[in-house]
Amino acid sequence: MIPILTLSEIKNVEQKSSQEHGLSEFDMILSAGEAVFQAIKVMLEQAEEDAFAEGFHPHDHEHSHDHEQDHEDMNIRDSRPVIAFVCGKGHNGADALSAALLSAQAGYGVVIYQMHSERHNPETQRLHKQLLDTDLKVHVIRSAVDLPVFQNVDMIVDGLLGSGIKGELEGLVPSLIYGINRSELPVLSIDVPSGVFCDSSAIKGSVVKATSTLCLGSIKLSTLFFPASASYGKVDYSPICFDEKMLVNQPSRMDMYTEDDALDALPSKTWRSNKYNSGKVLVLSGCRGMHGAAALAANASLRAGAGMVRAVVPSGIYPDISAHLLEVIGTPVGSATDFCFTPDHLAEIEPWITWADSILIGPGLGKDPRTMEFLNQIMPRLRGLRVVVDGDALSYFDSEHPERRQGKGLEQFVTTPHPGEYKHMGGVYDYEDPMELLNNARQYAESGAISTVLKGPTTVFTGPDGKHIVITAGNPGMATAGSGDVLAGILAAFLTRQSREEAAPLAVFLHGRSGDAARRDRGTLGMAASDLILYLPLAIKEMEDLLLEFEDDEEI
Repeated sequence: MIPILTLSEIKNVEQKSSQEHGLSEFDMILSAGEAVFQAIKVMLEQAEEDAFAEGFHPHDHEHSHDHEQDHEDMNIRDSRPVIAFVCGKGHNGADALSAALLSAQAGYGVVIYQMHSERHNPETQRLHKQLLDTDLKVHVIRSAVDLPVFQNVDMIVDGLLGSGIKGELEGLVPSLIYGINRSELPVLSIDVPSGVFCDSSAIKGSVVKATSTLCLGSIKLSTLFFPASASYGKVDYSPICFDEKMLVNQPSRMDMYTEDDALDALPSKTWRSNKYNSGKVLVLSGCRGMHGAAALAANASLRAGAGMVRAVVPSGIYPDISAHLLEVIGTPVGSATDFCFTPDHLAEIEPWITWADSILIGPGLGKDPRTMEFLNQIMPRLRGLRVVVDGDALSYFDSEHPERRQGKGLEQFVTTPHPGEYKHMGGVYDYEDPMELLNNARQYAESGAISTVLKGPTTVFTGPDGKHIVITAGNPGMATAGSGDVLAGILAAFLTRQSREEAAPLAVFLHGRSGDAARRDRGTLGMAASDLILYLPLAIKEMEDLLLEFEDDEEI
């Protein structure tokens, strides 16, 4: 996982790195410059591959000479890429200057623009001297006539503002950002796209629309929350010269879940596997008119690798659901006139509770008073087991009964609320203020023993230890009825064989990847929850194929 740090925490890391590890500001800038240079090479190589795939060379374009300063002082061959570095007055600009120096030494064409300052910091002054020694000129932006138009340039490196901005942008900066965006060139932003706040999802004024952003030291909070996240493009990360133990031990205790984490956690089946030891899931779900939720959850569990799934439903809705259950074991309880769960069904359900390795309760359960009493009686019985609580069953943990989230036996309970359900449970959900959202999620989790998958455009898993795992896979097409039921089923399958700390982030990640696979074939607007089940095996197969590639590489 990649650490997510707030602005104050990054500053703390920089200070400690200087005090405890002897790193100077210049050391940090050189390390950042090297990381940016490597990111530049990757972007240029990818652009060249894409261009050749489309049948033309990226440098077979006509060069205009309307703006001579874009190519003056550069000895550029037509065959090599030209990179424009846009540098601010602070350390973000110094990072860009360091990368520019490395790019020139590597043979790339380089043109440098920097905002005027009466007095640059010592690190920038030192870099200016090194640039002059290599005959690289810095074009100083003092007025509107100095603004670049980015002709004869193949990509732009944005080192204008960095993570420490405060308030709205002034002076020539908005015009410069407008020019960067208007250029339609690939843009690599350093740390954060200029104009984006580090700790906020809000967009105020002009921001660079990056093709890719290289976060330095840590992932920034604004990469994770819309609309700020939309400005980042593809997000990459480098710890640069910081001690990684120092990065992960910050007070916020936030990490971003990655594909590598999913690969490490992905369960597998071997030649010794059978349906009994591959995980048995019990789904307690459904009521009249909501049988689809039970079918979605149960089928998702099977597609996530569970060996056996038993869907227990009121007998009155069994004829409606049975046609949707092929491999799932359908188990009706009660009489043919029972259309919701009641306390009378507990005795019939009891043997299946013992049978199961994990239990999912809640999707489409309904809110009939008899069902609420059923919940009140069965939930204490489930303590000590591996349980996913979703949908209507979340009402058991409403804000009027905080004591239900406490005590022994909840060590493998996971709740999966959407924002409305979370508020009913006593949480505070403010997507516009990520810091408030995450701080409240921590307080909520630490006040009980259950773990929470807080669903939304950005999904956050938080346990009683207060640590956040943020998962960003997925797309807006998944904002459709039944999507949460599919996630709950996937999670229940993984929970049969893994701890909730492993199972929950993996389930959210693969749920999102399924949505991404569905989007590629079916688009966003017409996506339905059942599509996620259809594409779930393909998303898992992609991961399995990657594991096979790694195994082959290790053998070589």
